[in-house]
Amino acid sequence: MEEKILASFTSLEETLSQQIHALYISQLGHSPQKVICNLLDKSLTIVVEHPTTPPERLLIESHKNDLAEEVSWNLYKAIEPYMKAIIEAVVRVPVVDLIGTSSIDSDRTSIVAVLADKPQ
Repeated sequence: MEEKILASFTSLEETLSQQIHALYISQLGHSPQKVICNLLDKSLTIVVEHPTTPPERLLIESHKNDLAEEVSWNLYKAIEPYMKAIIEAVVRVPVVDLIGTSSIDSDRTSIVAVLADKPQ
């Protein structure tokens, strides 16, 4: 039974990774290098590697890191409702909370989704 649950979670993780990657392309016009999703009980962690868009990169190269971080945060907040909808559609469980943070130093965005229940 546990193997079936793990296989199901792996399938959900792959689907989420693909759909979140597609979200970045469709909404931000940028293809991140990698999207990694890990589902564990009632939580989902997402790591987006190299999510920095060309305008953000230009700000960083112009030594306007504070502005780049502000733009990054606002872009994340703009796509957050879409991300929540994708997660809920794929795992078929409501998202209770979505917590995200970005680092321009490591060029990663980390997101934790707290789910109302464990996906089946």
